[in-house]
Amino acid sequence: MKRRGVVGRALRQMGEDLWLQGVAISTLAVALAIMGAYLALCLNLNQAAGRLLTGPTLLVVTDPQVRPEEGRVLAAELARLPGVASAAYVDQQEAMIRFRRQLGPQADLLDDLETNPLPNAVELVLTPDLAAPPELAAYIKNMAGVSDVVTGRPWLQRLERALRAGGELAVALGILLFLAVVLVTSNTVRLAVHVRRRELELMALVGAGGGYMRGPFLVEAVLQGLAAAALASLLLWGLFVLLAAPDALPWGLRLGQILAFPPLLPGALGGLAVVSGLMGGFLGVGRSLHPREVL
Repeated sequence: MKRRGVVGRALRQMGEDLWLQGVAISTLAVALAIMGAYLALCLNLNQAAGRLLTGPTLLVVTDPQVRPEEGRVLAAELARLPGVASAAYVDQQEAMIRFRRQLGPQADLLDDLETNPLPNAVELVLTPDLAAPPELAAYIKNMAGVSDVVTGRPWLQRLERALRAGGELAVALGILLFLAVVLVTSNTVRLAVHVRRRELELMALVGAGGGYMRGPFLVEAVLQGLAAAALASLLLWGLFVLLAAPDALPWGLRLGQILAFPPLLPGALGGLAVVSGLMGGFLGVGRSLHPREVL
């Protein structure tokens, strides 16, 4: 009953000044929309990078005279080597199908090819603790039926290191954005306290405690945050739908993948709104509702 009373008083306060609620919710919606766009782009870019990083660590090119069944036997033999997680034989036709899929709309460029230039090969994926050492590549190259070994995919290794550094930077920027949302919430609550200053002074005179007076402001901050999160989710959904297009990007990516609207984003924004509402509410109210200071 007591909690219901707090919620009821918070709703009454919100209904008494709709202009203030509009300003507070719209300001929070903009802040949460920026936060949500950042989260969505980080998630989508991380998934896109994961698709780029998947693939063989070593590519073992077989001799042209090696038949497909012999290539599969070679793949089974390579799979038993220490440090090899998996090995799969990929013939020319399958390699070309993958290449066309990677090129996307630009796959028509391959139509003018008279012959398939891609070789038959065995794709090796190494265990995480093994990074394609030169001695392993040299050993495989001396095996029967092996023409060449393409090692390392060094540009992807550099990309992986860059992604780890970028991930740490993304976390730091995300924390700063969240603190900005908390600060916006705090300033909104301070404004609400200032608007109701006279009412609070009267409540303090009749003996109302600080907790009794603070409760509605905390509930109000959470409700404003949830409303702002819903509005921000709607704005982001419309913006992503407007900007997303099936345009192809380098490395087989698509713009629609980068600007996809994550289904869990509204829930994430709602959770952030609740946490930031509570933190900002406590910071905004602070000691300003202490009876001795109100008087």
